[in-house]
Amino acid sequence: MSIHLQWQSLVCFLSSTMVSPTPKNLYSLIFFNSITPISKDLKEYLSANMKSHSFKKGEFICQAGEPFSHLHLIKKGLVRGFYQHGPKEITQWVDWENHVFTSVGGFFMRTPCKENIQAIESTQTESLHFDDLQYCLKHFPDMSTIYRALFEFYLVSAEERVYISRIPSAKDRYEAFLASGYAESISRIPNKYIAEFLGIRPETLSRLAQDYQAIPQ
Repeated sequence: MSIHLQWQSLVCFLSSTMVSPTPKNLYSLIFFNSITPISKDLKEYLSANMKSHSFKKGEFICQAGEPFSHLHLIKKGLVRGFYQHGPKEITQWVDWENHVFTSVGGFFMRTPCKENIQAIESTQTESLHFDDLQYCLKHFPDMSTIYRALFEFYLVSAEERVYISRIPSAKDRYEAFLASGYAESISRIPNKYIAEFLGIRPETLSRLAQDYQAIPQ
């Protein structure tokens, strides 16, 4: 819980200090610096080596079977990760502004992705290549602090997703979803992806949403 509250403070800090349009990589520098003050050398390295990306709504950032070598920070937009099981898509996670995403297996294990990563909205990100992350961890102690904070947040988020998915009742899963971090972006996430995430039919989601007078979309 303390990690979650700390992260929310970080997001509020970013929201109050960001200026649009953001110069190249400044967004990431402010983001990392809000976790822990970063050295001049690290700032210079990140500024020189991070890449900026723009993805159209519906565009695939990564498809299953492809390599994936970057850790992305979302400046603007909405991204989902999903698995394809036959004709069925299964949304596993959704991330938005100030969230970091990657393909866990593809990035850390250097193996082809098992999931698809897709922009749900027009999305802008800044990314760091796996090799550059390893260089930063080896040469800049402050990057180790940032990396640990990001990893802790990922574990908390993963635990929350697992908890929601294991709740037997669809009604109780939906209640847990509304009480989770996803609630702040629920109006932006298409119903079909929420239904996939919760493992329920779209019509069940609509009924539950109507019952709680909180219809997504």
